[in-house]
Amino acid sequence: MASLGAQLKQAREQRGAGLDEIAQTTKIGTRFLRALEADHYDQLPGGIFNKGFIRAYARAVGLDEEKAIAEYLAATEPSPVKSENTSPVETRRVELRAEAESPGSGDLPWGVFALILVLAALGLAGWGYYSRESRQVSKLPVSASATSVSGGSASSPEAGHAASPAPSAPQPTTTSAVNKPQPAAETKPKNPAAETGEPAASSTHYFSVRVNVREDSWLSISADGKPVLQGNFLAPTQKSVRATRQVVVQTGNAGGTDLEFNGRAVPSPGQSGEVKRLIFGVDGLEAVQATAQPASPQP
Repeated sequence: MASLGAQLKQAREQRGAGLDEIAQTTKIGTRFLRALEADHYDQLPGGIFNKGFIRAYARAVGLDEEKAIAEYLAATEPSPVKSENTSPVETRRVELRAEAESPGSGDLPWGVFALILVLAALGLAGWGYYSRESRQVSKLPVSASATSVSGGSASSPEAGHAASPAPSAPQPTTTSAVNKPQPAAETKPKNPAAETGEPAASSTHYFSVRVNVREDSWLSISADGKPVLQGNFLAPTQKSVRATRQVVVQTGNAGGTDLEFNGRAVPSPGQSGEVKRLIFGVDGLEAVQATAQPASPQP
């Protein structure tokens, strides 16, 4: 009777299939397939892998899987030799061990083993992603991210205020006039809209300034001489204020801050990382002042 390897090879050739085709079907390397056909079981990984290879090869060429496993076991595991002095108890132990090692008594299918490896890899990948996210969150700076204000209503001073106070400002070093000089101070009624966010009375003329933080920046805004907000803000953040006389916006990142006056875009006040102080009046942007570091919120 032909060996197991010869039977597998003969069945494959009868089907007209090459080793590459069998390897693609069974997901077993051609080197192991050649070792099976030559009955060189010592070149296989061993253990349950050998049984899995034989079972998959037999299924691919149409042979009885259980019969193939039995022939493999018969070829690799010599049957116990009974001596004349063997007791009935020892004989029974040999029989029980042979039954426990019989085909199909505990071999793990190759597909199940591959599934276990895939699940383990997915678990490790998920744990690594979770660890990276946790480290990134722990490294974020402690700052308040204020919500956007819609409808042009003013934000309260407490909204988006950073935990750490802003550094004191030195005297402005450079001042460039835009449009016209700042008008002389005049006595006008206070504008409650800049403090409470309520619409101003119809007899009061007011203007609005919107600040859009595109890049993380320190920000300070005051309206009609009263501070509205101050702190470090994370992008994207929008703030709107109303005033009757003057709005002063100070930003620590001029290139990452966009401004609008009464809904119209204002040219960029500077480059990224530059500290600017912008003064708005009733007619629009009046002056842009450059400072060495963030200034205090007082106009």
